[in-house]
Amino acid sequence: MSGTRRVRTLVTGIQTCLGEALSLADRLEALADQVELPEPDAPLAGTGTRPTDQLHWPDDAWHTGSSAAQRVPIALSAAASIAREQAPALAGARWSAPAWTPVRQAGLAGHPTPGEPVSAPEVSVQGVSAPGVPVQGAAERHYRPGLWRVGRVIVPPLLPGGVAAEVPLAVSLLDGGNLRIVVDRDRRGEGVGVVRGLLTRVLAAAPAGSVRVIVYDPYELGAGLAGFAPLRAAGVASPTLTTRTRLEGVLAELSAEVGRITVDRLGGRFASLREREAAGLPRAEPWRLLVLLAWPSLADDAARALAAVAAQGPACGVHVIVLAEEGAAAPGARRGHDTLAHAETLWLTDDGGNRPAGDPGRPEGDRPSWRCSLSGPLRCDLDEPPPPDLVAAVAQIVAAAAAHEAARPPNARALLPETLWSFDAAGGLAVPVAFGPDGPVTLRFDDDTVHALVGGQAGAGKSTLLLDVVYGLAARYGPDQLRFHLLDFKEGLEFAQFAPRGDDPFVLPHADTIGMDSDREFGVAVLRHVRALMQRRALAMRAVGARDLRGLRAAQVGTGWPRIMIVIDEFQVMLTPLDAVSREAVSHLEVLARQGRAYGIHLLLASQTLSGIDALDATAGKRGSIFGQFALRIALRTSISESRVLLSTTNEAAGALAGVGEAIVNRRNGHPAGNELVRVAYPEPALLATLRASLSSANVSRTNVSRAAGNRPPKVFVGHAPALLDDNPLFRSLAGTPAPLDRGGPDRDALDPGHQDPGHQDDGEVAEPLALVGVPLDLHPAAVGVRLSPLPGRNLAVLGPLRREAVGVLHAAVTSLAAQAGPDGLGVDIVAVTGEMAPVADILAERVRAFGQAAEVHPPAALRRVLAQTSDAVRAREESALAVGTGPQHGPAQPLRLLVLFAADAGRGVLEAKDPVSRRSGLDDLRFVTRRGPVQRVHLLGWWRGPGRLLDDLGPTHRDDVGAWIAVGVPGNDLFSLAGNRSVTAVTSANRAVLFDRNGQAEARTIIPFAPLQRQVDAR
Repeated sequence: MSGTRRVRTLVTGIQTCLGEALSLADRLEALADQVELPEPDAPLAGTGTRPTDQLHWPDDAWHTGSSAAQRVPIALSAAASIAREQAPALAGARWSAPAWTPVRQAGLAGHPTPGEPVSAPEVSVQGVSAPGVPVQGAAERHYRPGLWRVGRVIVPPLLPGGVAAEVPLAVSLLDGGNLRIVVDRDRRGEGVGVVRGLLTRVLAAAPAGSVRVIVYDPYELGAGLAGFAPLRAAGVASPTLTTRTRLEGVLAELSAEVGRITVDRLGGRFASLREREAAGLPRAEPWRLLVLLAWPSLADDAARALAAVAAQGPACGVHVIVLAEEGAAAPGARRGHDTLAHAETLWLTDDGGNRPAGDPGRPEGDRPSWRCSLSGPLRCDLDEPPPPDLVAAVAQIVAAAAAHEAARPPNARALLPETLWSFDAAGGLAVPVAFGPDGPVTLRFDDDTVHALVGGQAGAGKSTLLLDVVYGLAARYGPDQLRFHLLDFKEGLEFAQFAPRGDDPFVLPHADTIGMDSDREFGVAVLRHVRALMQRRALAMRAVGARDLRGLRAAQVGTGWPRIMIVIDEFQVMLTPLDAVSREAVSHLEVLARQGRAYGIHLLLASQTLSGIDALDATAGKRGSIFGQFALRIALRTSISESRVLLSTTNEAAGALAGVGEAIVNRRNGHPAGNELVRVAYPEPALLATLRASLSSANVSRTNVSRAAGNRPPKVFVGHAPALLDDNPLFRSLAGTPAPLDRGGPDRDALDPGHQDPGHQDDGEVAEPLALVGVPLDLHPAAVGVRLSPLPGRNLAVLGPLRREAVGVLHAAVTSLAAQAGPDGLGVDIVAVTGEMAPVADILAERVRAFGQAAEVHPPAALRRVLAQTSDAVRAREESALAVGTGPQHGPAQPLRLLVLFAADAGRGVLEAKDPVSRRSGLDDLRFVTRRGPVQRVHLLGWWRGPGRLLDDLGPTHRDDVGAWIAVGVPGNDLFSLAGNRSVTAVTSANRAVLFDRNGQAEARTIIPFAPLQRQVDAR
């Protein structure tokens, strides 16, 4: 038998008055065998003492011959002990007790603003302390409510001349029953004081945020409970209801909640949430208190809803406190409150003040006399209402603690596996990322829920959820079971922690691609790469007769075939605006979404908004054909309109979310019937540091792992970072021979990374020197450039006003050529056409000389002379080739000669002047070198600050003599003619350039140009 029932039994027995003492003793004796006493060594809740220290039952107390004078005091003592035990600490302390002192101090310290901690000393609520704000601790998570003190029961003396006894009067509420308080209309304030005191105890003793209060007050409009106003902002109390219409709406909602809890939580297995919690299941439902400060006259439907809430609500944590009026002033009220189920009653009597002053049963100071259904005819002396400052302090502390608790997500530590990489991905992936009413919530990526959509406003916890997924999957599945492609299209750097950075060498062993602040083109390249992998898997499946990845893995045991997870944050950036890039992205997404299930490829797409995506809205059916494959949807806090787009047109649940990390998990394509309310777990930095160390250690300890199983470093792309030539792996691999030709697409590169044939292809084709200019927005190769083959038009021009980008391209192109040339295989003439270009020209010359090649820097005045000398050198090489009767393809290899012009357009005035003897101008020499130099291995590399200036210098018949160009900061419309009368849609901006090579590719493409070199000698 519970302590609450025992108190009721014992106190009910005392109601017989003095003349029935023997009858009381007999009934207590009859109940003795039914009472479940605490274990002898068990401490009393909140006291730390043993029950036997307070409850002493003499062996002869129940003997028939014992007198009432013995047995009644023992019974009263037992009742008092149990009442104190079940109402410990703030639940039973008098208002003047020391237990309330820290609360008062917190109230005096100031009024906290929402979202700020309480500026006060450490406050302890239910034994949990925290600086300033009481927060939920381990003890509170297992909080079990007991009784709540409202006053004391006065027991007259047994014998004449004796002393009256008193027993604490405590009522059950949370997980107990309902409460009625009956007063006359002119004594209504005293009833409100009882309610105020009871709410003060409940809110102070229960964990912050675990009790929700709804008040109906049509008479004073909430004035009697105004001290609890701070609780509204924290969501602990709702705005006061003042009209019957609003109350009826709340009753409908409460009855629906009771029905939901009865079906979903109790489910016929448990009689109450208390019993369910005792069975070891978590309690996720708050206690709800409906406070009616007047008995309402309700319509039939609302009256039935109130009756249903009163009857079934206590089992579901929903309780009703009613303040009803006695007498003819409210005849319907008496009939109504008489029907309130599971309710104890307190009623105010008017005979206490008529008793003689010396009567020991008279309440002190002529205070009103109360009676309680628990104490029968015995009179009760209820506690005074709590002081206003104490009510205000409790409201402030609870509001601050509730806000703090609502903003604190659960810890992710309990969601990680005990052993790394202990799961098999053959049947799918599963990862717990949140906590729901029944414990951890697991997301699954398998044949039923192949892909997932995640949505939520900024700051709602979307990035945290993605980290939970990535870290959780990486801890459960080994690199041979799972591969990641991680793309982030916003400015955040959440995915940066998976790649080496600064002093942190950690690399996620499962990652193939890590993109931060990614470009749209790079994202499309990743999708293109994964689609190529899917096609390769399709060929492998057909070869062994497998229908899906599970069958392929079974047929080729030990060959890997991991599942592939593509995680894209703010994926809508890749699909806006509507252009060739977005159209290609939509095409890849549609194929991967439709066919990915069979090949073990999963998409996890996250966005702040799914509305207004150009490429989906402009293409009929694409939104439905893609998102229709995403059965799993996770919606964090967002607007109602976005909730309809993310979940379904009839599902607005995400619009009602308030706290950080609160989410709706739906596994039914967004249908409202599939909504699950969860709290996303928070991976604390200390936890992640430990996990990262474990992952690194486990990856290092793995031996004999094939490259396909994930032993190679990932492709890391940082969109805002400059491209550094010295750090580029392709440049670092150059050692006096031309860079190898690109042998395959992204799929080939991924399957056989780093395998290159220096200088020659398998078919015997000789590779020509490659002038590296930048990094592609692609998975391969590590760098891109222009091949300087002995063919017409193999010159390189940099066009545009962006000085940094232009200088970096020329630096990288010439330096990389120097790294590929053999001994004395390169000669470079560098002309700084303007004086300000001299420092960058000197740096370039130093780098070329560091490779053992010849380089000379010329001042602006030497431009005309250098052009004439270069023109003469071309003629000399032509004459030499004719003299031996061979072409450049068959004769001895000529040293590569480069003419590099910085700010070439600045010398237009000098170039236009003609030599008085030869009648040749500088422009004639420039056009001769560009037209006939490449065939003789003499190439021009120059920077013009605008496309029009280059065309003017080349003339209308020579524009094709520059077959490759790089635009930096030039509008696409200005490049139309240079691109072979094609529209250029690639992006030119800061740290971005457009590369066009007439012999290398049909379309212009965006690249990241190399940054200018610094004045230093190559450490190699």
